[in-house]
Amino acid sequence: MQQHTYALDHWEDRSGDRLTWKFGYRGTAGEFGRIEVVYPAGRRGDRHVTEVRGDTVPVTSFMGWAYGRKPSLYIAELSVGGEGIRLKRNRWAQTRAGRALRMQVAGREYRYLATSARHRDRALIRHGVEVRIRRHGSGARKKATFTVLGPADATDLALAAVMCGVNTRNLTRGGAVRAFFGRSVQWLDIFQ
Repeated sequence: MQQHTYALDHWEDRSGDRLTWKFGYRGTAGEFGRIEVVYPAGRRGDRHVTEVRGDTVPVTSFMGWAYGRKPSLYIAELSVGGEGIRLKRNRWAQTRAGRALRMQVAGREYRYLATSARHRDRALIRHGVEVRIRRHGSGARKKATFTVLGPADATDLALAAVMCGVNTRNLTRGGAVRAFFGRSVQWLDIFQ
């Protein structure tokens, strides 16, 4: 089975007002060329947008309820190459596999799931291809590493990259509990 590893470096642009700050990952992924992840690429009310652009990857965006600087899985919308993609997940499932985010892109079924209890390890899986995503490091040494197993194409890499700029902690039970308490505190701040 083919295996390739690509790493994207974390970057930040904190110029201007706090509301215009941008974050993300960028780098070169072998034959796929340059890839850049930007979050928040835009804001629409209480929703943030993460966007992926690159040399060969389709423009991919993910919009969801803002959680920090990233969009969350709540009220989420995914677009690949301008086409809207329906997202499904079982928020009440007890296992990580059961809580996976499911989508159908270009006639292929994908699952995006947590591969560890922490938020750093994820995997994007479709028939015959698996892209393992690991975010590691801190500060200027922060990276997102993609380990590609099988004959992946540009769409696979674009989907994996956009999810690096999405808050996916709800894919684990512990992360869902932490997110619930975080949202509760935000709601309490509104009423003060």
